[in-house]
Amino acid sequence: MPAISAISLNDGKATPVAHSFAPRDIKGSVATFEDRSSGVALGYPVLTVGISRPSKTSPLTKVRLKIQVPVLETVGTVYVGNTPAPVKAYETGFDGTFFLPMRGGLQDRKDIHAYVKNFLASAFCDAIVQQLESVY
Repeated sequence: MPAISAISLNDGKATPVAHSFAPRDIKGSVATFEDRSSGVALGYPVLTVGISRPSKTSPLTKVRLKIQVPVLETVGTVYVGNTPAPVKAYETGFDGTFFLPMRGGLQDRKDIHAYVKNFLASAFCDAIVQQLESVY
């Protein structure tokens, strides 16, 4: 079991920049991390990682990964003192869940992880996510 510690992730810039997501808290089986580099809490990108174990009603282990990246803007209608306060304009994100049956083995888990990782790194996925192209 990995101990909670900072996670470094590169962004998608032409020259990638590493962002450190520092641990915020653990609630139940969900760990939350934040990139606090902006200094503005409203704009912290957040990574959550959760795992739910098999139960009487489900034979699956579910591993959920979620990343939320808010984008701030300053509008002249909200002030903190004499300074316009930033507000969240919108948020980009990802929410994915691995479904891992109790009967599955280590190689099954390695395979599904590799498929997802490689699909996300593929030109096909790039075209869909980055260029908003449809599949035809």
